[in-house]
Amino acid sequence: MILLWACGVLAGMQFAKVSVAFQPLQALYGVTPTQMGLVLSTVGLVGLVLGVAMGLCAPAIGYRRLLLAGLGLGALVSALQASLPPYPLLLASRMVEGASHLAVVVAAPTLIAASCAPAHRAIAMGLWSTFVGVAFAIMAALGAQVMARVGVPGLLLAHATGMALAAVAAGWALRRDKAAAGPGPLPGLRQLLRQHVDVYSVFDTALPGLCFFCYTAMAVALLTYIPQFAGADRDWLAVLLPLMVIAGNFGAGWLVQHWLAPLQLARLAFGAVGLSAVLTGWSHAAGVSIAAPALVLMFCGGLSGGAAFALVPALCRTSALQARANGAVAQMGNLGSTSGPPLLAALMVPFGLSGVVVPVLLFASLGVGLATWAARHHGRRAA
Repeated sequence: MILLWACGVLAGMQFAKVSVAFQPLQALYGVTPTQMGLVLSTVGLVGLVLGVAMGLCAPAIGYRRLLLAGLGLGALVSALQASLPPYPLLLASRMVEGASHLAVVVAAPTLIAASCAPAHRAIAMGLWSTFVGVAFAIMAALGAQVMARVGVPGLLLAHATGMALAAVAAGWALRRDKAAAGPGPLPGLRQLLRQHVDVYSVFDTALPGLCFFCYTAMAVALLTYIPQFAGADRDWLAVLLPLMVIAGNFGAGWLVQHWLAPLQLARLAFGAVGLSAVLTGWSHAAGVSIAAPALVLMFCGGLSGGAAFALVPALCRTSALQARANGAVAQMGNLGSTSGPPLLAALMVPFGLSGVVVPVLLFASLGVGLATWAARHHGRRAA
């Protein structure tokens, strides 16, 4: 399980490596911030378009085979990027890297759920949900030091090496994993489109992704914008906020394991997000430090994201359904992380912190509404 989680962390670094090297890469290529921003976001855009398709194709490909392909492809692409290819080729490589990322984030959690006893799946999925936060935390802590010693190419080559080693380790460790599906016929385009609609027409496979959208639409933006209103607390708060998200992600698995059903946790977490967002806005308006309510806000946000992941094994009993749900989570997560930051930024410019708090309240209310509706109409298993 730890190995599969580490594979997810390396997949998360496909975003984090460009984030930490954003300005050095921009200087090396002599491009505008917008052009480099496209390099950063292209991996997520691939997930937005193909997330569910990858989940639908996973059973036919085989989960172990899909994971190894994603890791191997990621290693090759990162090694190519280390050669600092021309900008168009760099951008094209990020599209390929998006497919690599999707393969890992669909296959790895499905294999984790299959390898765990039902009693341990909640904690396992809570651990899995930390992979992006841990990836960014590691890059934030070590990326600048690595680039100072070996430059941007060295950072990219180190990531390629990590992906390659993970592929070798996973190939050895998963060789006898009987939970992985065997290869089969891939669905045709018409069948793929019909099944894509089915994923969002069925409660079990749609709900985790929809809840995850409510989380990602605000989480990425809050991590970026909240420190701007923290005054003297800005530097240390910017470091602690992502750690609170990670704590919330993992805490969600522990709470689901021992105390709450996933839908109960989703309702409480999204409700707490709304309340702490209001307290953060009130603190700023009153001229007092926003640090305490902001830390609570991000912890509760992490709980809501972890609850979304915990819904997958709670609602989906087979590996095929879990792969579909994980594909929807990837797609909706990328939709949220792509649309949320510009929306909050557009409102923040004229309205300040209030422009951040109001959409967070709306996303939190949507999350509460989805979980409440699900518990009332379909939630006997998960709530």
